[in-house]
Amino acid sequence: MTLLKNQQEAETIDSVYIDLEARLMQNIARHLRDWEQPIDTDRWLMQKLAEIGKLNKENIKTIAQMSGLSQTAAERMLNDMAEEAIKNTDPGFQYLARQRLIDGIVDAEKSKNIKRVMKKLQKQAKDSLNLTNTTMLHKAQEAFKNLVQNTAEEALKIMNNNTGAVITGAESRQQALRKTIRQFNDKGITGFVDKRGRNWTPEAYVNMAMRTTAGSVANEVQTARCEDMGVNLILIDSHSGARPKCAKDQGKIFSLDNTSGTTEDLNGRKIRYYPWNSSSYGEPDGILGINCGHHKYPFIPRVNIQRYFPTEDMDANNRLYKQTQVQRALERDVRKQKRECMLFDELGDSDAFEEASVKLKSKEAKLKDYVKKHDHLHRRKDREQVVGFDKRVSAEAVGKAQKHYKEWSKSIGAEAGPKTLAGYYDMKYNDSKERRLYDGYVKAVNTGNISPLVGYGKFKEVADDIEKKFVGMKTADGLEVKGYTPHFVDRVIGQQSSDSPPRKKVRNGVNYADIEDALKNPKSIGPIVEKDNGNRSKLYFGKNAAVSYNPDTQELVQVQPKRTK
Repeated sequence: MTLLKNQQEAETIDSVYIDLEARLMQNIARHLRDWEQPIDTDRWLMQKLAEIGKLNKENIKTIAQMSGLSQTAAERMLNDMAEEAIKNTDPGFQYLARQRLIDGIVDAEKSKNIKRVMKKLQKQAKDSLNLTNTTMLHKAQEAFKNLVQNTAEEALKIMNNNTGAVITGAESRQQALRKTIRQFNDKGITGFVDKRGRNWTPEAYVNMAMRTTAGSVANEVQTARCEDMGVNLILIDSHSGARPKCAKDQGKIFSLDNTSGTTEDLNGRKIRYYPWNSSSYGEPDGILGINCGHHKYPFIPRVNIQRYFPTEDMDANNRLYKQTQVQRALERDVRKQKRECMLFDELGDSDAFEEASVKLKSKEAKLKDYVKKHDHLHRRKDREQVVGFDKRVSAEAVGKAQKHYKEWSKSIGAEAGPKTLAGYYDMKYNDSKERRLYDGYVKAVNTGNISPLVGYGKFKEVADDIEKKFVGMKTADGLEVKGYTPHFVDRVIGQQSSDSPPRKKVRNGVNYADIEDALKNPKSIGPIVEKDNGNRSKLYFGKNAAVSYNPDTQELVQVQPKRTK
């Protein structure tokens, strides 16, 4: 069994619990679906609390269905690991037996030591999963109770804070649910509580428990066979992206009796071996520790060939390890956002669903961009899936996000920008210059610096003119202009009409001739001033304009019309 397959087997089990968590959350959301009832919130709260028993029955049924899948997957993983361990161990023992270096070899299927090890580890895996099941059932009930109580309290606050407006109980509950559902989704349902009182997600705990148990299978099966046959040397396998402590030990040969020296492989090549107690074995983040994907294999002198080798490029190894951890975190973000979409879809809250869908596109784009920028990473769509976020919900999420983006773009005059939300995020992550300009335009509209009637197309046209006319220009005191801020662009344009709130007066734009005059023929040049945010600037005072220049970034920052000194 390869390392990759081993990882996939472990992922099969924790994916069951990712799905289980989503199903339990879906059950909870289903019991909140009738939030729009025309009744007061106190009565609604009592109705919901009365449904706890029914919810528990549904959750028990859901857990029972999923538990069978997890137990089967765990048993298959452990058996596969044992078979792989035996397959890698026994050829050497068979050779020793043929050479009469040992009296004989016990058939693996009849080995009492292996049966003892497998029985212990299967019980260990089963106990871990049963503990998770019990914890999730209890925590799901607790989550539902807290959710409805917090919703009722929040709805009451909303009612009390809107004394000047007419707001129904259903309306206040809708607003409250949007807040509490987001909090619920962020926390999820706990799968394990450790001795320090820390809550583990089902995915994190099951993944840790199963990979640790899987590693123990290979190690304990092989150790049992080694002790039976009197074998002392072991070889640690190797793979890219190992965590730091594992990386320094992988590919090496160690002695179980903690001696050091040299041995030989089948071809007579001399290989150094090290004391087992000199490794990071026994440390939680060390070799064969928690979540470790390494295995040890018996090494028989002059019989084995060294198939694995020590890490040569530790820096490259550590970079890849960190990159995979970032990818896993981004995948979790995508799943969490899909789960939020699923919950609001289950509730029938179209507006909240739309908002969640827009956020989802952002998180998916961030993950896609990260994987694209790192050659050794690959997109894992299977790790982004969420139960309840099916093809229908997915299509609705895409449609809602696109609709939102088009309406928003139109409202601020940004129709000349990216045509789709996906296009926007592609620009955001792959064209920083365009994104900076686009975001600057949006900010200018939102703050009232320019009217939406200007449109992004005109904004970009002015930016292109500024690029051509001023970038590369030298100021009167010999400083080069290498760029400009989006704010400079909106200052050049100015407010075109009084419909650009929050300004009480219309602020005129500035023509290019006056800007050039201020930079090349200033009446005076101000000193460099540092602002509260740490940015520095100096002013060039011309006949009809004052231009602000950042000497650090070498950018034109802003321009004021008709300002003199």
